Formats: sequence, structure tokens, C-alpha cells
Amino acid sequence: MALIIPKLVVLDSSTLANVSRDYWNRDGQAREKARTFLAQMHDRAVFIAFTITHVCELLRYDDVEVVKDRLRFLRGISLIAWLRPYDRAWFPGTIADLLARELHARVHDSAAGWRDIIERVRPDLWETGAGADMFVDDLPLWLAVRDEALRIRERERYVASVARTNPGGVNDLKIAEANALPRRPKAEHLGYAGRMAADLNRQLERRGDKRLRSTEQIAKDLTLGTLRDMAEIHALGGDPLESMLKFRGVPRELVGPKTTVGDVGELGVFAARLKQIGSKIRPRVELSVRDVPIDALPSYALQRRLVRVQQSSDRASGSDLGDADIAPLVFYSDAVQVDKRTAEYLTRIQRAQPELTSLMGRFFRSADYTEIPTRFGVR
Repeated sequence: MALIIPKLVVLDSSTLANVSRDYWNRDGQAREKARTFLAQMHDRAVFIAFTITHVCELLRYDDVEVVKDRLRFLRGISLIAWLRPYDRAWFPGTIADLLARELHARVHDSAAGWRDIIERVRPDLWETGAGADMFVDDLPLWLAVRDEALRIRERERYVASVARTNPGGVNDLKIAEANALPRRPKAEHLGYAGRMAADLNRQLERRGDKRLRSTEQIAKDLTLGTLRDMAEIHALGGDPLESMLKFRGVPRELVGPKTTVGDVGELGVFAARLKQIGSKIRPRVELSVRDVPIDALPSYALQRRLVRVQQSSDRASGSDLGDADIAPLVFYSDAVQVDKRTAEYLTRIQRAQPELTSLMGRFFRSADYTEIPTRFGVR
């Protein structure tokens, strides 16, 4: 008798939605297809893994009756795993929980390098059980989660779209070049703001998520936010470059001759994220990008590379953020199902970054979910 070793597989939310649809289908053949799939996954000891990203993507469907069906379907899965929150609370965790665990491993467990961090995090990352253990029969709770998931969807479209903008091409300027630009007189600020807002609006319409609402208002709000940031930086006084770096939380020694405005922006985002994640870990520590370089955590290192490749596409999609949150699970599972575009992006990253490739598990595409079980163990 063959020994069956349990496996942990992260399925795409669209696949789970399709299985749920077939599971409750009036057509007997469709129902049998879905139920056979689950039985085969069980027979192969395959745990279907979830994060809060999966849960949100499954629950934010417009038809509440479909949401109820999906919950009943999830409740009936015999083997599931969910990412354990850093504080060990009951609920699927987020990418922030994964990054907190990696940061803890580096700071408190003295993990050295990506491989060591992954090996320290992996054994305690997943909670396992049956679907009913996680997806309890509490409809008001899940409808509240659905409401939040719908709000997050709009935010994802916004963030993914704004990330594609580069008004005036300023992100490509080297810091020294940007610092040498003449200061605009106050009388010109209003005209500059109008031109910037118009440029941002054009870029959002051309490259943003097609479902993004009110691009013109978003462009105005972004412009006002930029002007407020500039005023705060100016109020700090002293050397403008030093003030800007201080405002962004970026140490001066990290800025070299080739550093661009976009690079500083990326470092500033990481500095803010590091502060947020650092506040979660216990014992609590104050950290800066001096203490934890931008590529110190393997999941963040993979995420930022994936985001860069995503931005090479013609148009943003709110789903880009969810894809970037799921991708790091290739370090911590037996396999991760991804869509065609993400598979291509990860393959490009593998070719360019062999150090990450050696740590990544399997990722795969599958247009027909009935083919998935045969990838894992006996037929």
C-alpha cells in the first residue's frame, strides 16, 4: 500500500468559485464533477489552503445567494488549511501576518538570509482542520466580512491604478536631477496643480483598472495630497533633499548617484510598511530600513519583483494586489495555482533571480479543475 504524504495546495479563488458553482448545480453531471474533485483531493490527503485574500475574493460576489452557497461549500470541504495569524487569532491570516512572522524570524530568532527565514517560519505558518472548523455557520458574521471585502475591492482598484501613474515622468528622474530643478514661485502652484491633475487623470483613464470610478476626482485628490506633502517637506527647512528623505523615512546613505525619485518612493513605502509590521511583532521593536533592508524578507522581495513586472502590462487590475499577496506562498506550500498572467510573471522572475528560484515551490496553471488532483499522488 502506497504511503500518502499530506500536501498543502493553494488554489486560485476562481477555481474554488467554479467548484462551488458545480457542487450546487442542478445538473447531475456538474454536481458529480465537483464532488469527485473534492473526494480525489481528500483521497490524496491534499489540504486546500486559504488566506483572507481567498475568503474576500469568494465572498464579494454581488448575488448574496451565491455567497451563501459558497459558504456552505467551503464548510463541507474535509481538509483545509489556513494561514495562521501572527497573534494566533481564529481567522485566516493576511500577507501582513506572513511578513510579521518573517520579520520576527529575522529580528528575534536571528535568522540569516531568505532560506533560514523560510525554514523558521514554515513549521508554524498553517493551521489545519475541516471546512466547518473555519467557516462556521454564522451568516451575519460572513455577511459583515463580505461588506468589508466589497470595500477592499474598490481600494484594490484604486491602489493598483495609482501605482501605474508617473505624472511628468518624475519617477524616472535621478534624485540629483530632481533636486536641481528650479523651485516654482507660489503664484505658479495653482497652474502646476491643474496640469498635474490633468496628467494623472489621463494616465488613470489609459492605464488604470477599467472599473475604477471617478478618475478625475482621484487625480485631484492625489494632486492635493502631493501638494500637502510638499508643504510639509518645505516646513522641515534645511536642505530640500534631506528634508524629503526624512519625510519619507529613507536614510541618506541609501541614496546614491543612480537612485531615482521612484526608488525613493519605493523605499518610503517599505519604511512605512516596516513600521506597521514591526508594531505587530512581540517583543515590539523599533525598526528602520537601516535595520531591515528592503530585500531582507523573502515574501516582500518576491512581491516587489512581481509588482514591477505587473506594471509592465498595458493596464492595471485590482486583482494584481491579490495575486501579489498569494504569490509568496510558493515558499510555504507544496503548490500554488495561479492565472496565466501571473505564471508568466513568476517565470520571468525565476529567470532573472536564481536566488529566489531555488527557494520557490511549484506554481501551476489549470483551466480544468478536474486535472488538479492527478498532480498530487496516486491516481
